[in-house]
Amino acid sequence: MKTRRASIFAVFAAAAFLASSGPVPGQSLADRVSALLLEFPAETAADRDAAASELIRLGPPAVADLCGRLAEPGAADDNLVRFALDAVVVRSGRPGAPDERAMVVDAILKSLNASRDPEIGTFMISLLQKTGKTEIVKPLARFLSRPALAGPVVRALTATGVSEAETALLKALRTAQGDPAAAIIQGLGDLRSRKATPALLRLAEKSDPKIRAAALDALANIGDLSARPALERVRIAAPFEERAGAAVRLLLFGRRLAESGLSSEAAAIARPFLSDYSAPGEDHLRAAALTLYMDAVGEKEGLKILMEAAGSPEAKYRQKALDIAAGLRTSWSTADWIGLLDQAAPDVQADLIRMLARRGEASVFPVIREKLRSGEDLVRRAAAGAAARLGGAGVWDDIVPLFKSGDEADVDAAKKAVLFFPSDVLIPKIAEILPAAPPSAQVALLGILAERTAKVQAGNVLSLCLSPDENVRAAALAALEQTVSADDLPAVVDLLLQAASPHEIVLIQNAVAAAARQIPDPEARAVPLLKALERADEPKRIDLLRTISKIGGAAALDVVRTEIQNPDPQVQAVAVFALANWPDESAVPDLTRLAKSVSDRKFRYLVLQGIARLVPGSGLTAAEKLDALRDALASAVEADEKTVILDGIAAVLAPEGLETIVKFLDDPDIQVRAAKAVLRLVMPVAGYGGMTGMSAAAALKKAVPFVDYEFDRVPAESRARELLTLEGFTPLFNGKDLTGWKGLVADPPERAGLAPAELARAQAEADAEMRAHWRVVEGILSFDGKGQNLCTVRDYGDFEMFVDWKIEPGGDSGLYLRGSPQIQIWDPAQWPEGSGGLYNNKTNPNKPAFRADRPAGEWNTFYIKMAREKVTVDLNGVRVVDNVVMENCWERGKPIYPSGQIELQAHSTPLFFKNIYLREIRPI
Repeated sequence: MKTRRASIFAVFAAAAFLASSGPVPGQSLADRVSALLLEFPAETAADRDAAASELIRLGPPAVADLCGRLAEPGAADDNLVRFALDAVVVRSGRPGAPDERAMVVDAILKSLNASRDPEIGTFMISLLQKTGKTEIVKPLARFLSRPALAGPVVRALTATGVSEAETALLKALRTAQGDPAAAIIQGLGDLRSRKATPALLRLAEKSDPKIRAAALDALANIGDLSARPALERVRIAAPFEERAGAAVRLLLFGRRLAESGLSSEAAAIARPFLSDYSAPGEDHLRAAALTLYMDAVGEKEGLKILMEAAGSPEAKYRQKALDIAAGLRTSWSTADWIGLLDQAAPDVQADLIRMLARRGEASVFPVIREKLRSGEDLVRRAAAGAAARLGGAGVWDDIVPLFKSGDEADVDAAKKAVLFFPSDVLIPKIAEILPAAPPSAQVALLGILAERTAKVQAGNVLSLCLSPDENVRAAALAALEQTVSADDLPAVVDLLLQAASPHEIVLIQNAVAAAARQIPDPEARAVPLLKALERADEPKRIDLLRTISKIGGAAALDVVRTEIQNPDPQVQAVAVFALANWPDESAVPDLTRLAKSVSDRKFRYLVLQGIARLVPGSGLTAAEKLDALRDALASAVEADEKTVILDGIAAVLAPEGLETIVKFLDDPDIQVRAAKAVLRLVMPVAGYGGMTGMSAAAALKKAVPFVDYEFDRVPAESRARELLTLEGFTPLFNGKDLTGWKGLVADPPERAGLAPAELARAQAEADAEMRAHWRVVEGILSFDGKGQNLCTVRDYGDFEMFVDWKIEPGGDSGLYLRGSPQIQIWDPAQWPEGSGGLYNNKTNPNKPAFRADRPAGEWNTFYIKMAREKVTVDLNGVRVVDNVVMENCWERGKPIYPSGQIELQAHSTPLFFKNIYLREIRPI
């Protein structure tokens, strides 16, 4: 038997009970706070506010208690505490609760004074930033000299918006150095503190580049006119970042001047940028300056400059001007802009035309229409889209020349333009020019006919399917599927008989299927193909057989049955392909027979794939579908064949299929796909409620380790927990803290002999030590390898439980049932017999029947049932112990105790547990 010492652990005892039942007489404040922590993160805003209100009601000691539970980075998971403190601060800051806000702020300030960790201090300061006002200024100002806290303090002070914050920062600036000084300077800039300007002007001359840059940034943000010389002067020897930022600062300064009503000064700042900043990479500065200039002087005064910018050869700068022009209201003159248009270079004209169209200026339509005849390519193409927006389908005749030019760019511009036209106008117009259009235009026009599903133009499309131009022919064949109707089927079949290119054959086959599907009588759809098949040679028979699989029908199926017996292996292969891809369930009996007889692996996979595709959507009952798929599964040989049938079984969405799928989770070649099939069958999705019950929960627990992607795995784990809860299981571990657990005090016989006072003392010591070694990290119950067993607060008699566990290489652990050792856990690489055995049995079996462990470092799942003295254990869904008596190793002459605590054994190696769920078995 393994050595076991008395264990010492910490716990929020009975916190879950306390949270649900309200205050209990004699209950400590710490216990009440612990209980309320379990409410976070809350499911709803109302739940969050209710828990926060209760914490506020407990007063300053509760807030101080929460602050005292904040942990240094890496020391512990204090997320619940942070959620709770944030909720308390937000709740206390609501309108109409000044006393609550003042109490919370005061308690946090006092805790901040006692804190020594900068990260914890930063968090508490961020809480004060959310709700603090004048009362936080003086206490926080004391921290402005601390480099790690100066930045957060400045942010908190500036957030108050009170004059005292400005005063505190000005005072601190006198003696501040380094990073704190830079943070304070930034804060004064954010406050737009004009009082700080003299000091900042002095600091802007400092040799420290960081302080100098911070001072210049702040001066720009404040916008005091006296700072202009300092901001306009850039030191030759200044670092590159400072020189590069000078223009940005100056423009910000100009913006602040404009906001202060100093419009002429702001314009004077912006104006030089419009002429001086024209080098590559400076267009963004010119654009920003133009916006500032126009805002400062207004539309009327700025129009001349704006129009100059709109005619600039710099595209980005010009576009900014045109964006501004598009929004002009009071100073708009169509004549002025038309005048600019006539004088501009082609690229400028094109941008101007697009801007005028964007404004919807109907009065410029005649001018733009005229530009459609421009000899400049850019102008002509821009005019096409603009004229279509302004004049609608009435400009068709003006746009046609672009199609007829044959130039690909002209054609593309024309195509984009006419897409504005309604189909009832556009399609007849296309029909008029399509036959004689240049090839590039024909390609574009065919694309439009396909997009508009222009079935009335199927004749034109069919005629171009024989075009000598390869591109036109390809476009026509691609458009055929969208434009053919039932009446076109014979012609399309003839086209198929003539086609030679594999790519063209596929396009025509799609068009044949599209035309055939428009015939109301299902049996009539394949008639033209069957007639063609009678006179076709072997290569064309293959093309027709492939097409038949897209159409279906009894007569067509008879033909496919016959061709499967064809001595030509190529014809036979296509016939099998056709049968496997049949559009309805009528092929299932043939596929089932073929699955049992075919020996070729590729054929068998195709056939099984067809069965898996057709059966779930067939009109059979769920039981008949499963029978058919299980019959097919018996014919599957290779792993990919089995998985395709498992997918089909899952697609039936019948609970009776789960058992079949779960069996394959034990097959290493299939388990990943089998896990996906489990999730498909068990998990709820839109329109399907999923499965419930123990079998579904157990299947998910077994499948989850083989699910590749977290976005599938996490919901599956959550659903398993939900299903277990619905089945009466309750969590022993809440995923947040150690509520419901305690430290270990001695062995059961020794523990039973302790006096109540002795037991209480020993339990307190054990609980204290537990806190040092068992922690919750990101929802995982983690043990550092240095303490003792973790025990449930409650005792249990007969029960069923699930528990997920993980160990590291060389790891060793176990589960004590009713306080007795143990269901073994250890690294199978060192102990090949595997985990799950009743290690301390001497008379009854003590080894697992099978090794079902996953490697160390991966999660494993136990299902354990203890009824009276007998134990059953499933490890990862495999039964490794079946109804075996568990012996009492503490008192060998006695049977196992009728009840006792459950323990997670500590054995000097790190351990990890999660998803611990238990359901008690009540006596009948």
